[in-house]
Amino acid sequence: MVLPSPEFLVYSIAYGSVLALLCIGLTLTYMVTKVPNFAHATLAITGATVTLFLLDRIYYSLHPVRCHGCVVQYATLYLLAPILAFIIVGLVALAEYLLVLRPLARRGMGIIGLMIATLAFDMILYNVLSLTLYIVPAKNLSRLMDAPLKGFDVGVTLAGVNTSFSRLLLPLVAITLAVALHMFLTRTKFGVSLRASIENPDLARVLGINVDLAYMVSWFLAGGLAGASGALWAFMIESYKPETAYFIIVSIFAGSILGGLGSVYGALVGGFLIGLAETVGLVITQNLLQLLLNLLQQLLNMLGLTVTLTVTVTLTQYQRFFSLIIVIVVLLVAPQGLAGINFRGLLARGGLK
Repeated sequence: MVLPSPEFLVYSIAYGSVLALLCIGLTLTYMVTKVPNFAHATLAITGATVTLFLLDRIYYSLHPVRCHGCVVQYATLYLLAPILAFIIVGLVALAEYLLVLRPLARRGMGIIGLMIATLAFDMILYNVLSLTLYIVPAKNLSRLMDAPLKGFDVGVTLAGVNTSFSRLLLPLVAITLAVALHMFLTRTKFGVSLRASIENPDLARVLGINVDLAYMVSWFLAGGLAGASGALWAFMIESYKPETAYFIIVSIFAGSILGGLGSVYGALVGGFLIGLAETVGLVITQNLLQLLLNLLQQLLNMLGLTVTLTVTVTLTQYQRFFSLIIVIVVLLVAPQGLAGINFRGLLARGGLK
């Protein structure tokens, strides 16, 4: 079959939801400082670390053997981990802005210098996570890191599809947080002030808006979104490692560029599409190549040739290749991303009104 299984489609939607939240956070900080935050993926891994420590310190001790079906016990983890990660990682992102980016920007540091500063902060945060994981005494921490955290997830069967509760929860969390952010930015006085500070900070200051406070809130929200998504994404990571951030950052930037770095809503769509491209698109391409090889082998057999093409196509390690291809095409065709495309004009020129 060319199409992936229903279980894999559920996984793809959950993975796309993670990327969508991360792209929203990256885009939000970019709109504030006009600097790409290369530490954003490590912020998500910090949120995953919160789940790791909650499992180690509380939940694993409550139930030493992996629990299958303990919905009540683990429902608290699904609620506690994202909330706690939102606060902790939000404060870490705020510290990055207050201690690194704002002082350097006030001293006249250019965009390139600020970008390098985010890379330096990323390496510092990565080393802090690594040292914390390997130095802090923990009874079951090494066991948790060696095995996938999804082994502690609650199995769910929905419409004949076997999946996990976290994979069903992630899209709901993404939608809820996206709607909440939209309501905050459009329906609250502070949210409107924040948007004004981002779009025209000089005019906002003239109108009496505390632009610096708006920037700090933006960074806290961006870090909080990364932490909350990372806390639930921990269940989907095959093997927990802090260096996972160095792979996922490519996908985050790809989704943000696809959506348009100046649009939060574009980032939501772009991140989700990149997630589907890296999962569903990869599997379909892999299955098509395998099908073509099988057909070619049958053709050679019919012709009586003794050439053997028993090759198993595996493209898993090329997952980010799809993201990079999309980024190149978007930069060539629509540099402003999806947010810069006039869809109404395209439909009108196509005769659709």
